[in-house]
Amino acid sequence: VCSSDLDTPTPNPLRPLMCRMSVTIVVLTAIALVVSLALGRPITAGGVLIGVALSVMNLRLLDRQVARVNLPPDADRAGKKRARNTIARAAGVRLGLVTALVVFSFIIGVDFSLGIVTGLAYCQVVFIVNTFRVVTSANMEER
Repeated sequence: VCSSDLDTPTPNPLRPLMCRMSVTIVVLTAIALVVSLALGRPITAGGVLIGVALSVMNLRLLDRQVARVNLPPDADRAGKKRARNTIARAAGVRLGLVTALVVFSFIIGVDFSLGIVTGLAYCQVVFIVNTFRVVTSANMEER
């Protein structure tokens, strides 16, 4: 996540955020795996790994998509709306696929599904907390 991609056409503001998140996600995943295995739930541990992988994949796709948006500073309102809609549509498709996977995983077992949901949930919480930190620190620097 922290490596610089050569295919990124423009500087991406999400890159430092994702680097910070990676360390937190690895630590939380290790804790979740230890707890799941200590409780005798190896299938839940597998679900956590899949949930984390799905969440990281989603964030990487979002990162790549935001980096590819080449919006000039003087873009009109319609251009900005088109860019937002493109990103929103792709996010909606990814959300639908992840939701379908979680619903389908209930066939395998409730423990497995709960592991996936746990991995997805704490990765999203880490993303929100880190985004909040970046936004508030940027606002503090402007003052």
